[in-house]
Amino acid sequence: MSRRFAAAAALLLAAAPLPAFSQASLVTDTQADKGTQPLWEAGLFAGGAWLPDYPAASQGQYRALPLPYLIYRGDVLKIGDNGLVRAEADVGDRWEFDVGLSGSFDSDSEDNRARQGMPDLDLLLEAGPAVTYHLLPRGGKVMLDASLEVRAVISAEFVDFGYEGVSINPKLSMVHLDPFGTGTVLYSSIGPVWGFDGVNEYFYEVRPEYATADRPAYDADEGYVGTRLNIGVSHDVSERVRVFAGTQIGYFGGAANEDSPLFRDKWNVGVGVGLTWSFWQSDTKVPAGR
Repeated sequence: MSRRFAAAAALLLAAAPLPAFSQASLVTDTQADKGTQPLWEAGLFAGGAWLPDYPAASQGQYRALPLPYLIYRGDVLKIGDNGLVRAEADVGDRWEFDVGLSGSFDSDSEDNRARQGMPDLDLLLEAGPAVTYHLLPRGGKVMLDASLEVRAVISAEFVDFGYEGVSINPKLSMVHLDPFGTGTVLYSSIGPVWGFDGVNEYFYEVRPEYATADRPAYDADEGYVGTRLNIGVSHDVSERVRVFAGTQIGYFGGAANEDSPLFRDKWNVGVGVGLTWSFWQSDTKVPAGR
């Protein structure tokens, strides 16, 4: 449920915040038009994104990030491709199971009017299993998937880690490889998010010691957080350089914590743009989207 690093690296490596933008493929499918990708590659990416501070926040922050990246597309282990780290296994022609790791940026409460005087929101890491059903046969230019992710959410501040709960995110996603014959990749996904075992409290609870006249104490409820629509596009400038842009629209009407004083806006929008340069690639190729 957080603003994923694979989201912010997807808004910043492919486009957006709040669990999700699993479209690192927008950036890393460097040879999608040829139907293959390097087994591994290394490069640089630079991007900027405007991200909401947290789900249903009325304020956000701008992040700019130049970083090296490493991608490995093995049969089972995958690094930097649709997430930070994944272990993946095929179960038949249409089913796929993987265990992944992703994360999200931190947020300074002093920069957010609703949270001033409250603890900062730390960097969040998310780890857990996902099951995907491929609604269309794999290997084509259009990939349509239905998936379910269950992630443990862990806050991190230097070497101090804390368990914050569990997020559940079913979604429908589509990737269209090179629809115009110009090296362009289109991505979209939509799905609701639920938070349990403390995640919603992390974002929406107000303890009595942080209550003010404008921010009464509030006990957060478990359950529905909101629904996200992700849209992105990337384009090959050359065989090794790709530009990308994306947006994530979140709607939080009807959320379990709509009455929280920290719930400020039913709509959130995140946007991001950037480019990647893949300067080192393996000679070995694997099928695109593997």
